[in-house]
Amino acid sequence: MQKQLTPLAVFCKDAPIIPAVRKPELVEQAITAGGKVVYLLTGDPENCEEMIQKILIAGKLPIVNLDLLNGFSRDRYAVNYMKRVGAQGIISTHLEPLRHALSLGLYGIQRTFLLDSGAMEAITSQLKNTSVHALEVLPAQVAPKMLARVRSLSLDLPVVGGGLIQTMKEIEELLAQGLSAVSTSNPQMWIR
Repeated sequence: MQKQLTPLAVFCKDAPIIPAVRKPELVEQAITAGGKVVYLLTGDPENCEEMIQKILIAGKLPIVNLDLLNGFSRDRYAVNYMKRVGAQGIISTHLEPLRHALSLGLYGIQRTFLLDSGAMEAITSQLKNTSVHALEVLPAQVAPKMLARVRSLSLDLPVVGGGLIQTMKEIEELLAQGLSAVSTSNPQMWIR
């Protein structure tokens, strides 16, 4: 029996800025930031487990972007490995690894690039057919355009904006528009 996961919205409420680590040497800085969630947007078979363990030891949830790792396929075997080494969730633009992660009791975060109305239709359809724990929309500035559609499907699905965030003012504006959180790879913004 799979353990019941705490909704990601709970973690985002008190600390809506999610550190997104793009370089292994920034893990230490990310784990000292506020909040409970750390995204790993980097890694390979040689360093992934060590980074995940550091995040876990700090009492945080390592969520791994499977699409951005080196040396891994986006398949069930990579997801199995991530679970075995302690990852608490998977981010992907692909449904199959997300579905497998969900079946293993991991958090599943659907990532999408909202480039046009066709992309908006596609992600709406995917959300109807998969019960992910959150949606991450890139670039962050267009994420608020997706909120009404997401709320029509699920009132409590967290929507995270990521990418192209330049200032704290932008983060504040995105959160004021209704996003649950923002993810940023800029360590200077990992302060909340």
